Amino acid sequence: MSGSRRSPLPRRAGESGFVLIALIALLAMGGLYFFISNLSPELMRARHQQTTNEALTQAREALIGYAVRFREDQLKTGTAGQVYGYLPLPDLGSSRNQNATDVDCYLKEGCEAYNFAGNGSNVTVIGRFPWRTLGTGPLRDSHGECLWYAVSGSHQRIQQASPMNWDTLSQMDVVVANGTAAMISAVASAHDRPIAVIFSPGPPLTGQDRSASTTDSVTECGGNYVVGNYLDPVVATNLGGITNYLAGSTNNASGDTSAANKSLSAGGIINRRSDGALWAGNCASNDPLPCTLVANDAGATVTSELLFRTLRGSSYFRTDINAMLDRMATCLRDQVAAGTGFTPDALSGFTAPADKTVGRIPSSTCYDDAQNPLGYFSHYRDQVFVASKIASDFTATVDGVAQTCPAVVMFAGQRGSGQARGTSAERNAPANYLEGTNLTGFITTGALNFSGPSLLAQVSSSQSASQDIVRCIPSGANLTTVESPNLSAAQQLVAYDAATGTLTLGKENVTNFTADSAALFGCAWIADEKTLGSGLRSYFQFSFATLGTSVGNTGFVFALIDTESNTSLPCGSAGSHLGYSGNNSFTPKLRSPKVGIEFDQSRNSGFPGFSGETSTAVGRNDPCYLSSCGAIPAQTASSHSAIVYWGHEAANATDVVTLPDGDDNVHGFPTAGSIATVRRPPRNPDTPPGIEFVNLRTGGQLFHVRVEITPTRAIDPAAELSKTTLQTKVWILPDSVTVANQITAMKDTTRPMSLLYPTFTETLGDTARVFDVGGSACSSGSCPTNQTCGTDNICYRQGLRKTRLGFTGSQRTQDQEVRISNMFTTWLP
Repeated sequence: MSGSRRSPLPRRAGESGFVLIALIALLAMGGLYFFISNLSPELMRARHQQTTNEALTQAREALIGYAVRFREDQLKTGTAGQVYGYLPLPDLGSSRNQNATDVDCYLKEGCEAYNFAGNGSNVTVIGRFPWRTLGTGPLRDSHGECLWYAVSGSHQRIQQASPMNWDTLSQMDVVVANGTAAMISAVASAHDRPIAVIFSPGPPLTGQDRSASTTDSVTECGGNYVVGNYLDPVVATNLGGITNYLAGSTNNASGDTSAANKSLSAGGIINRRSDGALWAGNCASNDPLPCTLVANDAGATVTSELLFRTLRGSSYFRTDINAMLDRMATCLRDQVAAGTGFTPDALSGFTAPADKTVGRIPSSTCYDDAQNPLGYFSHYRDQVFVASKIASDFTATVDGVAQTCPAVVMFAGQRGSGQARGTSAERNAPANYLEGTNLTGFITTGALNFSGPSLLAQVSSSQSASQDIVRCIPSGANLTTVESPNLSAAQQLVAYDAATGTLTLGKENVTNFTADSAALFGCAWIADEKTLGSGLRSYFQFSFATLGTSVGNTGFVFALIDTESNTSLPCGSAGSHLGYSGNNSFTPKLRSPKVGIEFDQSRNSGFPGFSGETSTAVGRNDPCYLSSCGAIPAQTASSHSAIVYWGHEAANATDVVTLPDGDDNVHGFPTAGSIATVRRPPRNPDTPPGIEFVNLRTGGQLFHVRVEITPTRAIDPAAELSKTTLQTKVWILPDSVTVANQITAMKDTTRPMSLLYPTFTETLGDTARVFDVGGSACSSGSCPTNQTCGTDNICYRQGLRKTRLGFTGSQRTQDQEVRISNMFTTWLP
């Protein structure tokens, strides 16, 4: 054995690294300690205040987010018709959060109370902030205390007060100390009262017991649910009778059932001088009288103005208001056209001018809470004013365009400067709602002018929060018919009953055996032209009547046409053209671009078929669904529904089209190889999901139809290649109690089906490219407004920018009568 000394083992590199990291950490901790220990008391207080403010701000944002999502979130639970504006109840303790339907919150801490004994309409509630419900996690102030929360009874979501809108008054007040023995209100008017207050309880005051609850889960926030142990003052008289808790022997989180508004103090530290004077913050250092800290609750408020300012930015909220106004204007227009008119609800204490009847919009089953947008009417009817002529028509300038109107509808919007809507007298004063020309026209004899935009939009330089929204109620019904000039009045195949809102296409005993076969067509169009914008969602219902033993053998089309191409109301040809395709030579034809949803009763196979292109029985390439033509599996009828466009724009040898006006509803046209250019018309689908079997052969069977058309714009440097891609989805369901939920979703056009009923697959679907429409030659590279010069020196405009909806129909060898009703469309700006 060697006598030499053994060398030490070398240190591992990892150990050296660990030591280095530990050394750096110790240095950092030492530096942090040095930094903190050298902070002044002022900086420490500022740091604490920042921590508390951040928690309060996050809580306020979470409440606003809840309010903005409220209608959609309630819809997901199966509760429809809930309007925006309501806020959650506080967390009242796991022993009282007994909503067994909410598995995520049942008997858990941080959840809003579902209900509790003693709750009711207009009951203000104080408890802990419901962080689990709002998804924030426990929010704590700088002293580690979880936040508390009070919600006005006017805005709690469980026992809902009505109406709920931007004028709904809170039942809480915020008061502050000002050097006297009484706390004074910090709000300027009743409309400024907070609808919710979030509290930072701060450190405990003498007498407050924050030991752990033995009855409620407090694993996250600790402590208990006795409000007086967190919110001040300890002695109720120390703040001049103001308490941040509610009356009761234990001051447990609960509700305020008193008639008076609940006053709350949320300004932070308050000291009480021995003579009873209350001071915000500390008493003056040279004050000879002793002071005692009696409150340290800091808070953040949520006001109605903040909530609805945020909501005004929500496209869903604006869509709801505009849809409500659409429905009101539609209903009132038909009432005027039907001769029944309407009588405004009079304003108490207001004398109407001699030349018009004015007031708030009257109740009607045509636009009440049961109609979409569900629930809105009762909450916003006090914002809607109407005027109806006695002798002379009004001039309503809507979106800058003057219109002649026998009546107008005005939506007052949010309060403007000097407007108050708190008392009954204030709510019956037109000047607290309407402004400018609209106020003058509403209250003044001889003033017949009204003006404003037609749509509620985001607040901007072009639309103030208080801007009146104006709708003209023109003379004439909502649908205008296009009749066949070669049929007698008794033979016409189209009629609209404004009193019931029912469109009838077809007529008994009017076939090619009793009339000219080429004259058997009829169409009807919605009176108003609309900008397609971001798209549309439309609903209607229909049924084929049984006439004798027949339900007919043609059908009808729901159509969207381009009004810049179709400057006059059009109608197509008879027979298998369904009034959509073809040129009848008597009325303007339906010019492209256009989109149709076809409901076809029978099969016209091939093209042009045995009758040829000029026949009213010309083939449409209709699919085979019966065993007699080889269908496997076979259906019980040969009827179908399909999406159609406009076929060829010129004669085409490949598809054997010599009359391009006549192939607009030929399925599969233009075929894939028939047109070589890029700018080709969209192909009419001939396979699912663009065309599908639908059994239309049962007389009296009611069908529900929903159509969603969503455009996507693509601008190309070469204007001739610019295009709009249209995604069309159609849901068709026969009426049945087994699909009641799907039908309810179909009727709600204010929301996409993807939100209303995500698993409900459409019956028809297709995506089409609509290239911009060419016009006249460019003039020195310039074109008219809304047109762009292409590389081919032609001016191009967007197709289907300005549009109109309608229905087209026809008849042939059999009687047919289609009854269409409950039509409503939401147009998306």
